[in-house]
Amino acid sequence: MSDHHHHHHHHHDRTGAKQPEIFSHERAARLDDPKREQFAPTGRLVELLDVPHGARVLDFGAGTGRYALAIAHTHPRATVVAYDVQPEFLAMIRERAHAANLHNVEAVGEHHGAFERILAMNVLHEIGDADIRAMREALAPGGSALIVDWNGGIERPEGPPNDHAHTLDEALARLRAAGFHAEARPDPAFPYHFIITAH
Repeated sequence: MSDHHHHHHHHHDRTGAKQPEIFSHERAARLDDPKREQFAPTGRLVELLDVPHGARVLDFGAGTGRYALAIAHTHPRATVVAYDVQPEFLAMIRERAHAANLHNVEAVGEHHGAFERILAMNVLHEIGDADIRAMREALAPGGSALIVDWNGGIERPEGPPNDHAHTLDEALARLRAAGFHAEARPDPAFPYHFIITAH
């Protein structure tokens, strides 16, 4: 087995990603900066996700679990699967779910089954096209995905540099190329992000 093959097997194929490196768990504190609530309010994000009663929800690239835990808390009958490729994040999510006494959160390094709702918050610019197809395949019939990411088409004081972020049109094109029907759904509570619903 060649080194190249071996490497490819153990690291996600990120072909198509805009950001050269995935966001490391070592920078977790930045993801939990309370100031982010001013321009990306968690409560509003959970509202926009519009979780049906008893739904299975996939938080794709869950990071610290900030959003997965909020969804699980707001929707106790839902099952929230927090998916991330970094084990350090998964350990953090498990600890936090335990501390918050939330029994409807599962932290996983690979996801299985179908989901009525998928959230991808600030992950589209870091993932490869294969991940976008996997996200589409994880969507239950009639389900929808909420894709929220840093808008690379505007000046903003927060988030990655614009050459690491998608414009709205680039994001829509990538999602449509992966087989999603996607449309923009702007929200004034998110001035630095675009919001897309996809099914």
